[in-house]
Amino acid sequence: MNIKIHYQTLIGYLVFLLTLISASDLFGQDFLWLHYFNKYKLSYKFSIDSDFGWRQYGNPEEYRGQFRTGLHYDLSDVSYVRGGIMYVNGTVAAEEIRYYQDFVYKFRIGDVTVQQRVRFEEQTFTDPERDFRFRLRYNPAVKFPSPIGQFTLSAEPFFTLTDPNSRVSSNRLLVGLTNKVYKNISLSIQYINERSYTKAETNFIDEAQMIRIKIDHVIHPLKTGPLFGRNKM
Repeated sequence: MNIKIHYQTLIGYLVFLLTLISASDLFGQDFLWLHYFNKYKLSYKFSIDSDFGWRQYGNPEEYRGQFRTGLHYDLSDVSYVRGGIMYVNGTVAAEEIRYYQDFVYKFRIGDVTVQQRVRFEEQTFTDPERDFRFRLRYNPAVKFPSPIGQFTLSAEPFFTLTDPNSRVSSNRLLVGLTNKVYKNISLSIQYINERSYTKAETNFIDEAQMIRIKIDHVIHPLKTGPLFGRNKM
C-alpha cells in the first residue's frame, strides 16, 4: 500500500502540532490519546464500526484503554443510527462495560458541514460499590476545508441522567485537523480540553488537556452479490 502525504499537508500538520505543543506548554497537557477507528462495510447501508483507544499519561504507570464495537445503519445520505458495546479498563479508569446508542445527522451550508450526534450510554461497573449510570452526550461539530486539510470544531457536554443533582457533569471542547493519507485512510490530530463539573456548571473540579492522534480506516470487502450494491431506480 503506497501512502502519500503532500508537502502542503505535512507542513500543515507541523504548524498545527507546534500550535498544540505551545498550547500544551501554556495550559499543561495531561496525556496523549491514540485512537484507531475501523469501519467494516457489510453493504452500502450496514457496517461494523469498531475502535481501539489508548490514553497514556505523564506517569508511565497511568493509562486507560478502551475497545468499542457496534452495528451501524445508514438511514439516508445525511443520517445514521448505531448501537453497540464498549469495554474500558486501566490504572486510572474503573473496569466498565458500556452500552451505547447513537443518532447522527448532518447537513451542509456551502463548504461547511454541520454534524450533530446524540449518544445514550448505559455504564455498568465490575466494582459492586459503583452504581449504574445512564448518560447522555450531545456532540455538535462544524467541519470546513482549508489549504492544509479539514478543520473540525466541536463541543460535547455530558449529562448524567441517573443523578438528579447533575446537569452538565463534564464537557469537551475540540479542535482538529484531518487529511486523507490514502483512499480509505484518514489521519487527524486534535486538541481536546475536558472539564468535569460540580452541581454548578461554572465551578469545574477537574480539567484535562490532551492531544489525540486519530486514524479512520474504512474496509470494503469483496463486493460480490446484490448486498453490496445500490438498487438502480
